Amino acid sequence: MKVMTLLRTIFLIACALPAAAQFNVQLSKETEQAFDDYVKAAEAKMDWRGRFHADKEGALVLTAGGAQSTIDIKDGLIHDWAAATFVPGGTVSKALAVLQDYDNYKTFYAPQVSDSKLLLHNGNKYRVYLRLNKSKGVVSAILDSEYDVDFKALDGGRWSKLSRSTKMNEVQFGKPQADGIGLGFLWRLNAYWVIEPRPKGVYVECRSISMSRDIPKGLAWMIKPMVTTLPKESLRDTMLGTTKAMAAK
Repeated sequence: MKVMTLLRTIFLIACALPAAAQFNVQLSKETEQAFDDYVKAAEAKMDWRGRFHADKEGALVLTAGGAQSTIDIKDGLIHDWAAATFVPGGTVSKALAVLQDYDNYKTFYAPQVSDSKLLLHNGNKYRVYLRLNKSKGVVSAILDSEYDVDFKALDGGRWSKLSRSTKMNEVQFGKPQADGIGLGFLWRLNAYWVIEPRPKGVYVECRSISMSRDIPKGLAWMIKPMVTTLPKESLRDTMLGTTKAMAAK
């Protein structure tokens, strides 16, 4: 009996290794198209105005970005979360200074960002590289990712930031995999920011729409915590990192 328990424990640990190739999946065209369709519909409804009451110091609103926070699609899941906070004494310029300082994202957003680099910059348009570290329990993943980012000045002193992932490569055993190949904990990641001046401070909101693999039968114990709770927690940590960095500006 003890031998069987030991063997079962060894098996479970082996299954949970961060780059266990036997659990690799490939992003299908149908899954990718479902994400693109969802994003297109979501973006068409955005008015780029703050949607939440977050005017109290230290308050952080964290809720579903759309009708639901998790949406089932063919062979995948879409995660749609929104977060908002009020930064007393903050300004729009300080928020922009943080959000545009890509070389220091590895400091602002550690440990979920371990490396960051500005690749191109032309006016309000940026192309950036981030190495992401995703971890939940005994499961972890490293991803090399790139994004096209567009900042836009709006009326009333407001600004928006639109960030779309263009590349998401899992790193397994030190080697980046092809786009769409891997454990599938994160295939796409878009972020939509609103920055608004408010009396005595600044309002900052971010909506994150991402895509991951679905939860296969028999592996829910390993996969489910990573793909269902991590998107919400990552957005929370991103907002907290932003406000902390703004305070240091």
